Amino acid sequence: MKIIYILVLLLPSFIMEAQNIQLIEQAIPKKASFRGLSVVNEQVAWASGSGGTVLKTINGGDTWVDVSVPGADSLQFRDIEAFDSKTAIVMGIASPAKFYKTEDGGTTWKEVYSNAHPDIFFDAMGFWDAKNGIAFGDAMDGHLAVVTTTDGGNSWHEIDYAKLPESPKGEGGFAASGTCLTTFGTSTVWIGLGSPASRVFKSEDKGHTWTVVETAMKRPKPTGGIFSLAFTSSTYGIAVGGDYEDDKDKSLNAAITTDGGKTWNVLSKNQPNGYRSVVAYVPNTEWWIAAGTSGVDVSKDNGKTWKAVSEEGFHAASFGSSKMGWLSGGGKISKIVLE
Repeated sequence: MKIIYILVLLLPSFIMEAQNIQLIEQAIPKKASFRGLSVVNEQVAWASGSGGTVLKTINGGDTWVDVSVPGADSLQFRDIEAFDSKTAIVMGIASPAKFYKTEDGGTTWKEVYSNAHPDIFFDAMGFWDAKNGIAFGDAMDGHLAVVTTTDGGNSWHEIDYAKLPESPKGEGGFAASGTCLTTFGTSTVWIGLGSPASRVFKSEDKGHTWTVVETAMKRPKPTGGIFSLAFTSSTYGIAVGGDYEDDKDKSLNAAITTDGGKTWNVLSKNQPNGYRSVVAYVPNTEWWIAAGTSGVDVSKDNGKTWKAVSEEGFHAASFGSSKMGWLSGGGKISKIVLE
């Protein structure tokens, strides 16, 4: 039995090595549904999830430590933004939605934002730099909920909902990986949304004014749409998604823009092999990784074609260099090594 068990464990590794990729599952001190992931560099990474859980490594995954927020067991931290080994902000999603910040590596945390509106549901958070950031939630009273910070997350200010474009009933994002919002440069941000229209919001002034486009990734069910997007320039970006209730359906699950999000070209072939909750760019390469509950895919040509490298399920992905990054989800964290 031991020999068979070892062979079963080694088989996925063999398949992934053939794709020049290795996944190495980490020994972690606490299990949770890890949907928040922020990689600072090859040594430092933070992960957040259910039950108020926050984990951190400062030695490239040799050890992970539990730095969870005290008294936050009832909260789900679906996104985390880390700036270094000491400073990070976690985002709690639902009422009361609470954000916490640490500046001492997770030894202590302070509450920096709270929203007790019964309908609040935050989906993602992003920063342009160490001071300026933005977070958003599902539509309330016909508009998305958007908050911003200019002091490194120590305080957050709500943008007047009435100044945002109107949202149809039920419009919102997916708090699946913390990447349905992405920032670029010093002031640009995109938000990818789900049903009923799978629209993309774009602001070039840190969220004060917005343009909106409808994409062909729309689906008839509220469980489908855009789940993640990422940009390598002000014009080139990739969006992924699908329907999480049908996670092996490859249709309408990836699109590319070359004009900053004005138009999106949905891939009709060679797309990722199912619903994907995250897409992440591998720095200084033409490689991208997409992951979801039904597996992991790699593109080596800037998202034009995709190949499966694993059927192991994950929610989030983030890279620290052109050689390595992390995947999280399903109660686990894995190191991804590219060769």
